[in-house]
Amino acid sequence: MLTVLSSEIRFFAKPQSVTTHYKKDTTLNKIDTFISRLSSVPKTNGTTNLYFGDSRESEIRKNNLRVYLNKMKAVNPRFLILGEAPGYKGCRLSGIAFTSERVLFENPFFKNEPIQFINEQRKLESEISATIVWSELSLLKEKPLIWNIFPFHPHSADNIQTNRTPNQTELEEGKSFLIELLEIFEIQKILALGRKPESQLSDIGIQSTYVRHPANGGKNQFITALNNEMTI
Repeated sequence: MLTVLSSEIRFFAKPQSVTTHYKKDTTLNKIDTFISRLSSVPKTNGTTNLYFGDSRESEIRKNNLRVYLNKMKAVNPRFLILGEAPGYKGCRLSGIAFTSERVLFENPFFKNEPIQFINEQRKLESEISATIVWSELSLLKEKPLIWNIFPFHPHSADNIQTNRTPNQTELEEGKSFLIELLEIFEIQKILALGRKPESQLSDIGIQSTYVRHPANGGKNQFITALNNEMTI
């Protein structure tokens, strides 16, 4: 069983002292620092950093990621689902791994959260994998954290509305962000959604459990594995 050692400082929902306030602020600052470092990496040609710069779109993605990570910190997840990379119909718009604008708008988990959207309501995008993943997560009492081993969007050089497999250099870059994220959350078990995340975790000595990706006919295998493996 994987145990990820974490330097995170826990905080209570209802602070009762100056010390507790300090702990809460420290944890939130770690998330802000993480997003700041994530957004500072420039990308060109076949890769887009969704969080880079101060455009309306990047600010929306950073806001949504911050909302999600802070909410998950309060949830205190024991599980992490690790995917490969953002897709152009999902995370590229939402800013959150394995979500789409439609998921953010419709799923009860995000209700009453200050989520923002790039597209107007009648044009919100959906993504098949995000829809499948959150349909199943909605049935689970315990919610896992979700992240991608490569947090930026890899695409063909001449068309951002495409997806491609991240190369090894990109995967190596993504590992540092994963390690930083694991220092914020006290994760006990990682489900690798695909062979790429599984192999990259193995490279840095982190144990994981392989789960079939829901795309390309993998829906039923994904659902079965998710329900079997969300135990410690």
